[in-house]
Amino acid sequence: MKAVDRRIPFKVQVKALRRQIQWLIDLNHLMELEQKTKPTSHSVSQAIDLYLKNLLNEVQQSGMAEDQEFANQINKTFRSLWSGLFICYEVEGMPRTNNDLEQFIRRIKTGQRRISGHKNVHDFTLRYGCFVAFVDYAETEEELSNRLAKVSQAEFLKERSTLNMIVVKEQKSHRFRYHRKEFLADLENRWEQAVTKSNS
Repeated sequence: MKAVDRRIPFKVQVKALRRQIQWLIDLNHLMELEQKTKPTSHSVSQAIDLYLKNLLNEVQQSGMAEDQEFANQINKTFRSLWSGLFICYEVEGMPRTNNDLEQFIRRIKTGQRRISGHKNVHDFTLRYGCFVAFVDYAETEEELSNRLAKVSQAEFLKERSTLNMIVVKEQKSHRFRYHRKEFLADLENRWEQAVTKSNS
């Protein structure tokens, strides 16, 4: 038996998978930002709505259970995300997907793993929150110094205050998670002091 002949039993499945993948490709094309005429949230949502209705009608008539299940799942997923799915067409510069953002966060985590040697850098991202976005591991010390020189003292103090609040919040969360009895006892003590002070 030839190697290519081994595909014959899966011919129907392969055909079905290609057909189903094409539905996702079609939907992706309908949602592309880079079109000849600039898409709007209304025009794209109408096109997607029409496509999904036609798809459900088509698979219903075909009577193929797998196609119906797959099409129903696509429709359910799109409908559940509907309210926020088309905002990118109304906000200038907003990407349609968060792929670039995820890659950016992955680069930050990879860089921190190299520096710390820790496999898990979840605590690092929680500790510094949105401020981890300012980390650039490819940046030289001179480039960093030049970048920081452009920041005014007032802006620095404002952002430092925000960072301090994030750090304090994370410290409280850590204490509550790992030293709950001491945390609650301290909280009760401070509450009692505040009540006593207000009554006196």
